Amino acid sequence: MKLVLDEEEIWIIECIKEVHINCGFHVRDVIKKAKARYGLSRSTVYEIVSYLEFHGLVKTNKSGNRELDQSISYFITCPVCGKEIPGNEYIIENGKAICEDCYLEEHQRIKFADPMAVRSKKLFRKNHGLEGTEGLTDIQKELYKFIQIEGGVTPEKISKLFGLTPQEARNQLAILRHCELVKWRKIGDEICIVPFDS
Repeated sequence: MKLVLDEEEIWIIECIKEVHINCGFHVRDVIKKAKARYGLSRSTVYEIVSYLEFHGLVKTNKSGNRELDQSISYFITCPVCGKEIPGNEYIIENGKAICEDCYLEEHQRIKFADPMAVRSKKLFRKNHGLEGTEGLTDIQKELYKFIQIEGGVTPEKISKLFGLTPQEARNQLAILRHCELVKWRKIGDEICIVPFDS
């Protein structure tokens, strides 16, 4: 049977890892951490530690102390994308255990309207003799060509048509903006991406 832990159970495992010393851990230390960090009650901590003991994640060692058994595998469900991932592959972000892909997507945002990035990109492209779509990736060239043909398109439509996550689409569009190939424009009630010279 696959063991899938919920958010509070992951919090307790994180607290256990922090208070774990060579000879094991004491539940009172876990309670202090869990109460201070997550607002969990004493009874909730005991309940979760008992649950983890039942499934073998927490065991009693030869000294009679509790310890985390690293050999027992468990999984979590990423609250952002819903993907099930092994317990040793999650990242804690704002108190939530998320997968590495969601973490990277969240932290690799490129600002669309960034004057310094535009200046830097223009200078780079000028120094390297790049014009138009020269120096862009294939996906960036495809996006630019599509925007030129359509005249104006929403980032959501680009995301769906090109099979990109919304953040990936925004990042690619931001790079095109920094190259001064596209810009924002309000068309009707929608904010669209249009060719820069339109």
